Amino acid sequence: MTAALLAERRRDIRVIGVVGLCHFFSHFYQFVLPPLSILIHQSEGYSIESLAILVSVFYAASFTLQVPVGIFVDRFGARNILMTGVVILAACTMLYGIFTSYASLVVLTIFAGAANSVFHPADYSILNASVKSERLGRAFSVHNFSGFLGYGLAPVLVAWFGAMWGWQTAAIVTGGVGLFFVFFVFALSADFKVSSHARRAQETNNTLGQDLKTLMQGPLLLCLVFFALLAAGQLGAQWFADDVYNIGYGIPVIQGNSFVSVFVIGIAVGIIAGGIAADRSKHHLRLAGIGFVGCGLLTICMGLVPPEALLIYPLFAVTGFLFGFGFASRDMLVRSLAPPGASGAVYGFVFSGLDIGSMTIPLLYGYMLGAGLEFYVFYTGGILLVLAAGLIGAAGRNIRET
Repeated sequence: MTAALLAERRRDIRVIGVVGLCHFFSHFYQFVLPPLSILIHQSEGYSIESLAILVSVFYAASFTLQVPVGIFVDRFGARNILMTGVVILAACTMLYGIFTSYASLVVLTIFAGAANSVFHPADYSILNASVKSERLGRAFSVHNFSGFLGYGLAPVLVAWFGAMWGWQTAAIVTGGVGLFFVFFVFALSADFKVSSHARRAQETNNTLGQDLKTLMQGPLLLCLVFFALLAAGQLGAQWFADDVYNIGYGIPVIQGNSFVSVFVIGIAVGIIAGGIAADRSKHHLRLAGIGFVGCGLLTICMGLVPPEALLIYPLFAVTGFLFGFGFASRDMLVRSLAPPGASGAVYGFVFSGLDIGSMTIPLLYGYMLGAGLEFYVFYTGGILLVLAAGLIGAAGRNIRET
């Protein structure tokens, strides 16, 4: 390997690592408040319902700003916008522990959700413009894996900090750590290339109206709905499996949570395997279809298989693996739909579907649990995942796979 190629490879690894770290912080800070809710309830007297509303407020703010932020990323560059998002998200988390009135928590959550909106458009803008195409599958894989690592570590660490020091100190410490690390992230991000560079190189000076018209194309609208269905389908197993098995079979919630842990571990392993497969194959539509259709069918099986450990744990592991396996190919397909210099807007637009699904589907699943239809959570989630695979297939057939 020549010195130039070695330097290029090191730069790609550095870019992937820095973007992955930012994505880790994004997912980590999304899960700071839920583990602290009981402690906040006990200390401040706020109802659990009012604290749960904060989660909806967070995702609503994130959804509202993803498309505008994506357009800003394409026009003005992703690096400073990404760094600003990390700083605001960490600072709001730290300020939770200082300004503890409920009104303050609501305001801080709105700003935190707004800051969270920058990550998908900025991250994918940087990765698409900075990383060599033959390594993009693995780059997307590391990006997604880092996010799920944040999801996995946040409940454990934040709950531990809260138990040791109280919820206010836990919030201050977790927010402060993010502010400390952002200096290193900024120093290591000097060689980021972004979609605005590609826009200037292509001499593309679209108006805002033209950018919005680009987002209203049929394949991108299909991708938006795909991401909404994908999130809605996944959450059936990831958020509600413990409740389903507790209500349906009387299985203790702790044991039910162990099923979810195996599911998330399966996702993480699948993400890595899917990234490698996406770099070695041009058939991204096929790979994504295998992952999400298989995950959907096995999610339906969760409501049919008897709750025996020898069956349930492998079922959750394989279902999670297939779900994660489709991620990198999914991202490669979305990339192929983005015109030069517009990846920020495109990724911001389609990924806002995740917020739509996350905000709306818990209402339906909650109704099913309360109405004695608990296993329909799995049936519905599985059907939504299969439908999502059909939509990404329809969108993918409109473009030539890279």
